[in-house]
Amino acid sequence: MKITDLQLQQYGIYHDASWQPSQTSLNIVMGENESGKTTMLRFIRDMLFGYGRGKWQGRKGNMGFIRSDGQTYRVYRNEKEQWFENANHVKFTEDLPAAWWHGLNRSIYEKIFAVGLEDLQGANFLANDRVRSRFFMLQGGDKLAAAKAELEEEKAKLFSGSPQGKRKINQLAADLEEAEKELDGLSNQEKEFSDLQRRQEEMKKQASALKQQLDRDNEENDRLEKRLGAWKYYQQAVSVKHQLDLSSQVTMFPSNGKEQWNQLMNRMKVIHDQKESLQEKLDAYKPVKKEEIIPWMGVENELEKLYVDLGQWRQTLSDAENMEKEKADWRMDFVNLGYSLPLWDRPLSLDKPCASVDWEEGRRLAGSLGVRNNELHFWEQREPEVEKLSDDLVLPKQEESESDWQNIESMAAELEQVLHEEADIQSEIDDISGREDKKYTPWLWMSLVLLLAAAAGIAAFYTARAGVAAMYGSAGAAILAILFYVLHSHVVHKKGNTLEKLAARKDELEASRKQISEKFPGQAPKTVDELKAFHNLMQEKRSGFYKDQAKRQAISWKKETIRKQEQQHKNWEEEGSILTEKRDKAEKAWNNWLSENSLPRTGAENLSALQEQWQKIYSAEGKGKIMDLRLEQIDAKLDAFAERAQSIIAATKLPYAVNPDSIADIYEENHRRSLEWEALQEKNNQHAAYEKEMTKLDEGWASCQREMDTLLNLVHARNAEEFAEKVNAHEHHDQIAKEWERVKQDLRMYAGGEEEFETLWHALETGQYDQWMEKHNELSRKVEEETKELGELQRSQGAIDNEIFRLAGDDSMTAALQKKEKIEAELQSALEEWLTLMYTEELLTRAQSIYESGRQPEIMKMANEFLKDMTMGKYALHISDNGKDIYIEDSMHGVKTEKIWSSGTGDQVYLAIRLAMALSFGEHIEPLPIVLDDIFVRFDEKRQRETLRFLMDLGKKQQIFLFTCHERTMHIAEEVGYEKGTGEFIHLSAGQIEQVGQ
Repeated sequence: MKITDLQLQQYGIYHDASWQPSQTSLNIVMGENESGKTTMLRFIRDMLFGYGRGKWQGRKGNMGFIRSDGQTYRVYRNEKEQWFENANHVKFTEDLPAAWWHGLNRSIYEKIFAVGLEDLQGANFLANDRVRSRFFMLQGGDKLAAAKAELEEEKAKLFSGSPQGKRKINQLAADLEEAEKELDGLSNQEKEFSDLQRRQEEMKKQASALKQQLDRDNEENDRLEKRLGAWKYYQQAVSVKHQLDLSSQVTMFPSNGKEQWNQLMNRMKVIHDQKESLQEKLDAYKPVKKEEIIPWMGVENELEKLYVDLGQWRQTLSDAENMEKEKADWRMDFVNLGYSLPLWDRPLSLDKPCASVDWEEGRRLAGSLGVRNNELHFWEQREPEVEKLSDDLVLPKQEESESDWQNIESMAAELEQVLHEEADIQSEIDDISGREDKKYTPWLWMSLVLLLAAAAGIAAFYTARAGVAAMYGSAGAAILAILFYVLHSHVVHKKGNTLEKLAARKDELEASRKQISEKFPGQAPKTVDELKAFHNLMQEKRSGFYKDQAKRQAISWKKETIRKQEQQHKNWEEEGSILTEKRDKAEKAWNNWLSENSLPRTGAENLSALQEQWQKIYSAEGKGKIMDLRLEQIDAKLDAFAERAQSIIAATKLPYAVNPDSIADIYEENHRRSLEWEALQEKNNQHAAYEKEMTKLDEGWASCQREMDTLLNLVHARNAEEFAEKVNAHEHHDQIAKEWERVKQDLRMYAGGEEEFETLWHALETGQYDQWMEKHNELSRKVEEETKELGELQRSQGAIDNEIFRLAGDDSMTAALQKKEKIEAELQSALEEWLTLMYTEELLTRAQSIYESGRQPEIMKMANEFLKDMTMGKYALHISDNGKDIYIEDSMHGVKTEKIWSSGTGDQVYLAIRLAMALSFGEHIEPLPIVLDDIFVRFDEKRQRETLRFLMDLGKKQQIFLFTCHERTMHIAEEVGYEKGTGEFIHLSAGQIEQVGQ
C-alpha cells in the first residue's frame, strides 16, 4: 500500500490543504516548530486507523492510496463518520486493519512502521508480547503462542488467585472450609450436652425460688383485697356513727320547735315566690332616658338642612362615579399600552410619571455602543488555537546539567591522561632500571689524559723546558680536565637522577589521580587495564545523558511552542479584556441613560423606535392629568358634604357610612325614635311603682331571717341543712343506735373474730385506701409478671429437656464426615487437572524459547544488510542464540555489545531493525508507509549522509516519509538527492504545504 493523495480539509492548522506524496522516492518533509509537522504525522496515522476517542471534533479529511495489486481506494474520515471507497465509488464501512492487515492496530503500527528519536533507544520493543508475537509469527511461531493462550484460559476456568474468585477449585476450597467448620461444631456436642444439664439444674432452682415469691405476693395481695372489700362497710359505720354523734349534741330543743321552723319556712317561701314574680317584672323592663333613645338631640337642625341638600349631593356623587369610570378606563388603557409597545412589552406603571428625555445624548451613547460591539465581534473571530500539554511531556528531574557532564568528561579525559602518563613513566622506570650502571666513561679517560698533560706542562715550566706558553697550556688542560670530569660525573649519576625525577613525577600523578577520583561521580579506574571497562561505563552514561538531553530538547521545543501559543492567547485575552471593558463601559453608560430616564432595557439599535413609542406614552399620560384635575374639583364638593354628614353620624354614634342614604336613614330614624320616646315614658312610671313594692318584701324577708337564727342557735347549727340533720337525728336516736350495732356486727363477721375485727378496724381508721389500692395494683402486676416469667422458665426447661433427648440420638457427625471426604476427592481431582495444565504450559514455554533461540528470523538478516549499507560495510549485525541480545562486529572482527555503542551507531542499528521488521511485514501481509520523525538528532553529518543514501535507495521500492525540523538535515538530503537523482522535498509553514525543487 502506498499513499497517493492527502486531503486535509479541516485538521488542526490545515484547512483545505492537499499533498500528493511520491510513491517511488523518499519523501523528505521539513518544518520548523509550529509549522504543522506533528499535525501532518498525526493526520497520516488517523487516516489509517481512525481518530482517537473524543478527538474527532472538528476534524475532516481523506486519503487516497493504491494497494500492491494495483487497486486504488480513498478513505474518508469526517468527524465520527468514516468509510472508504474503491475506484468505482463502491462504499465500504469496515476498518482498514480488520479488512486487510489481520487486525494490525495503531499501537503495533507505531512500534514498527513509525520511528521517532525515542524509538531508537534499544531493542526493548521486542520484549512487548504483541510485537514479539507478530515478529515471530512471520516465521511460524504463533502456533505455540496460541496453544499457550488456550492452556491459560483452561487454567483460569479452574482456579482464580482473587479472594472473590468463583472458579471450581476456589468453590471446592470454600466448601471444604465450611465442612470443617461443621465438624468442629459437631465435635462440641458433648460439651453442649453437659452445659444443657447444668442449665437444667439452674432453671429448676430459679423456678422454685420464683414460685415461693409468687406465693408470698399472692398472700399479701389477698390481705389487701380483704381490707379493700371491708372499706364500704366501714364507710356505712362511719356515717351511722356521725348521725349518732349529732343526736347526742341536741339537749335543749322546744317541743314545738319543728312546727315553728316549718311555719317560718312557709312564710319565707311565700315572700321568696313574691320577690321572684316581682323581680321578673323588674327584669322585664329597664328604665331609659331620652338621650339613650335620641343620642343626637343637639344636631337635629343640621340634620334637617342636610336632608334638604341630599339631591345635590347625590348628583355630585353620580358625576364623580362617571369620572372615576372614565379614569379607570384610562388607567387600563395606559397600563396595557405597554403591551402594545414592542420595546416595553410590560404593563406601564401609574406611579412613575413620564420624565423628560435627552434624546441627543441617547443617540450619542447608542452610536458608541454599536462601535464597541463591532470591535468585540471581530476580536472573537481572531481567537488563536492553543495545543494541550500531555502528561508524557512533563520534564523529569535533571540529574546532571550540561556543565556537570562537561566537567565529568573533562575529569574522565584528565584521569585517562594521568593513567597513561603513569603507565609511560612506569615503563620508562622499568627500562632505565634494567640498564647497566656505568663506572667509566670516555670523559673520565679524557679528563685523566688532560690532567696528565697539565701536570707535564707545569713540570716543563718549572724545569724551564718550556716557557709561559706551557703554563697557559697547562691551565687550559686543567680546566678541560675538570669540565670532562663533570661530564663524566653527570653521565655516571644520570640513571639515579632520572629515576628520582620519574618517581617524584609518578607520586605527583598518583596524588592528582586520587584527587580527581574523589571528585569523580562513580567508580574511577586506578590502572590502565581498567580503562576499557571505564570507557564502556562512560559510553553508557554518555548515551543516557544525550538521550535525556534529546528528550528534554524535544519537550522544551514543545513547551516553547505551547508557551508562545499561550502568550498569543493571553495577548488575545488581554485585548479582549480591554475591548470588553470598553464595551461594558459603553453598555453601562447606555443602560444608565435608560435607567435614569425610566426607559426599558433594549439595544442601542432600537433608539428610534424607543423615542417613537415614548412619545405615545407621554401623550396618554397628559390625558390622565386632565382627568385628575376634574376629579379634584368634584372631590372638593364631596368632601364638604361628607364633613357635614360626618359630624351628624358622629353624634348618633351609629355605624353609618358617610353617604346620602345614611343621612336619609338617620332622618327617618330620628322621627321614629321621637315617637318611641313618647311610649317609653309610661313604662318608666310603672317600673318605679314595682321598685317600691320590692322594698316592702325585702323588709319581711329580713324579719324571717332573724327568727331562723334564733332556732339555729338552740341546736348549735351553722345553717339550715345542719339544723335539719341534727333535729332529724334527735327524733330517730333509737333507730340510729340499732343501725350502729348492726353495722359493727357485719364487720365482725367479715373479719372472722373479735381480735381480727379490732385489727381490721384500726387499719380502716388510718384511711389509707388509696395507698392500699395502689399497692394492690402493683402486687397484681407483679403477680402477673412472675406468673409469666415462671411460664417462660418452664417452657425453656422443656426445650432444654427436648434438646438433651435429641443430642442423645443425633447421627449428624457421620453425615458431615462423608460430606468432607466427597469434597476432598473432588478438590484433589481438580488440583491434579490444574497442575497438569500448569506443567503443560511450562513445557510449551520452554519449547517456544528453544524454537525462538534456535532460528534467527529472516528479519535480522535483512537488518544486517541494511546496517552494512548505512555504515558502508563497517558493521555487521548479529543476534544471540536466545534471541534477546544484539551485538555488532566491525570489519576487523571486533565484537561490540550494546553497552559500548556510540549514540549514533546505536540509532543506526535500531533503525535497521525497525525498517527490516516493516519490510518483512509488507512481504508477508501488505506493505505500509514508513514514517521517520527526527531520527538524525544524534547523527553527525557523515552518518546522516550515509543513512540518507541508504534511505534514498530504499525509498524507490518502499514508500517512506522522513520528517525533520532541522534545516541542515534538509540541505544534506537535497545534496544526496541531487547525487542520487531521486527524492521529493516538502516544506511546511503555518499550515501550508510547499514543494521544493532539487
